[in-house]
Amino acid sequence: MTMTDLLQEFEEKRDLLKKAVEEHIKKRDEAAQQSRSYAEQRDQLNAKVHEMREQVKEKISQKNALIEEVQKVRAEKEEHFKKLSDLRKDYKKLSEESNYTNISQREIKAKEKELQKLITKQQTMQLTKAEEDKIVSEIKKLNNEIKKMKEDRTKQLNENEKVKELLAEIDKEKTIARDLKKKAEEISNKISEISNDINKSLQDLDEVRKKADEMHEMAVKYGKESEQEHEAFIQAKNDLRDLEKVIAGLRTKKRATKKKEKDDELQQKAEVLFEKFKNGEELTTDDLLILQKAGFL
Repeated sequence: MTMTDLLQEFEEKRDLLKKAVEEHIKKRDEAAQQSRSYAEQRDQLNAKVHEMREQVKEKISQKNALIEEVQKVRAEKEEHFKKLSDLRKDYKKLSEESNYTNISQREIKAKEKELQKLITKQQTMQLTKAEEDKIVSEIKKLNNEIKKMKEDRTKQLNENEKVKELLAEIDKEKTIARDLKKKAEEISNKISEISNDINKSLQDLDEVRKKADEMHEMAVKYGKESEQEHEAFIQAKNDLRDLEKVIAGLRTKKRATKKKEKDDELQQKAEVLFEKFKNGEELTTDDLLILQKAGFL
């Protein structure tokens, strides 16, 4: 291979290396831009994750406060329900005592016992229609009497000042217990709502966090690509620099070779002309200049 062919081959390689350098720069910058873009999205999502996490913490704090509150309300409610139960026992005890009314509990129980006997007789014995009608009439009459006795006894009982005070206390405790029960239910509903909200927020937070992780992976991926392209750019740039040195050397050598060839050709011509000059042959002006340039004159 001649020096000219070799130089042409190296120049073609140089042109390819120049294109490779430009291509690596382009790919490096594009990958770096992609990496920055994904990193920016990642940072925005991470900031959102932090914000959402703080919101969830606040909701959990609210929930815990409500749980503490509902526990206190329930404990208070149980206290009033216990007091209400005790008051009702006191009322039952008073209602069973005969000295508060002119109708004794014993009388009512006697009537109820009599009624039960009639009902049992009606259900178990074979009766004629007349007997059946008579028992039914007696059952109805006894039912009405018992109902009237209970109503009168309750009315008389409730007119007693001591019983009135007790009933008022029962109503008061009943109202307080009912209100506390309602309050506990309302707080429990709020706790359930916040729990559902927390679960939904945690699901949303997890989705955002996963998206942030994906953006991070993409940022790292394109960051590595940018680094690889930069390394390839540096390698191609160094190869190009080395090749240009080789090309420059070949060009210098080629110029020196051409000069030597030209000088050799001039020397050969001058030697021939000098022989003619020594032999007395007539030389042209150009011939004389060649002899002069070659150093023969």
